[in-house]
Amino acid sequence: MPGKLLFSPAVRRSTEPTKGVLGMARSATPKVSYAGKLYVEQREAQAGHGRPLHYLRSLFRRFAVHVEDCHVSTLRAHHIEAFFYGDGGLHETCGATTLANYRATMRSFFRFCERREWTLRTMEVLTEGLREKSTQANRNRYRMTREEVLLLLEAADYPRDRALIAFLANTGLRISEAVRMRVRDVAFNKGELYVYLPKTKEEVTVPLSLDLERELRDWLRIYTEEVGTVKRSYYLFPVGQKRKFIHGHAQVPDPVRRLNPEGWITHPTYIIKDVAVKAGIELDPGDAWHTLRRSFARILYDDCVHMGHDNALRIVQAALNHKEVSTTERYLGLDIERQKYAQMIKGKPFLTAGQEGGKIIPLDERRASRG
Repeated sequence: MPGKLLFSPAVRRSTEPTKGVLGMARSATPKVSYAGKLYVEQREAQAGHGRPLHYLRSLFRRFAVHVEDCHVSTLRAHHIEAFFYGDGGLHETCGATTLANYRATMRSFFRFCERREWTLRTMEVLTEGLREKSTQANRNRYRMTREEVLLLLEAADYPRDRALIAFLANTGLRISEAVRMRVRDVAFNKGELYVYLPKTKEEVTVPLSLDLERELRDWLRIYTEEVGTVKRSYYLFPVGQKRKFIHGHAQVPDPVRRLNPEGWITHPTYIIKDVAVKAGIELDPGDAWHTLRRSFARILYDDCVHMGHDNALRIVQAALNHKEVSTTERYLGLDIERQKYAQMIKGKPFLTAGQEGGKIIPLDERRASRG
């Protein structure tokens, strides 16, 4: 747009700027914080739904602190590599999948900067130190048993948190889908839930189990007691308001947790981790709500097999709304089947299993018997 400022007014320009290899003045390029701000705004505009991308803002704030908010043109490959894999880097707090998403985001960001000629090096050169780690690692991801899920449920002291855990444990949905649920999305009379999937931009109908119906009815009763009449447009699992102090006691926080029914939970990870600690359940590093999704998948699969369904894998695939069955297999952790296979084969006869308990007759004895 003509007349629009391209860079932040806070960007300082030296009287004698240092020229880079492309003849660009380093101080003429925006700082990392402002470039990140422009990138996030573009991503939000491209998304089209107007929802702020909080995780991107957080990522670029952290990156700006790491590089001391230098100019984009001064960035080098070792800066990005240290941000991911150095001391206090992202690899210490993020799981494999999240780390892969962050790598893709940073590559997209540097392409954004490269198109505007803010960088002295290409995106490939700047990100060459980012090692690719498969998000489909063969390690056995943690999955809870039925007993552990019930234990987690009982450890949730706050009714909203208990209802949220019950919701995910009974549906296998993602936490990003659960926190967007509205009261109107629950149809008790039909036994159905209407869920919008941001990942695929579609709405699906999910069956309402008897356990979940009981939990949601209990929660809605408490919800009504706390906020009064619950409108259909209210969030099913609302965010809590910021704690206030008791009137006349500036140092004593109000023990009552008040809800904002028109706001959705933006940082749900703390909920599951706190409840897991109370229940004595140790989650894998980088795992949180997705552990419940994997647990639901495994429990449903075992139930289908126990009931004699030949298409158990397809049933779970439909329940998880997966496009590819290979994704469902990873969620199920079919390494359990590999262990059963090893127990069946290791140290036991296979081709000769029906011949006197697998006894192998030496070739000389067989020839002698024929003679």
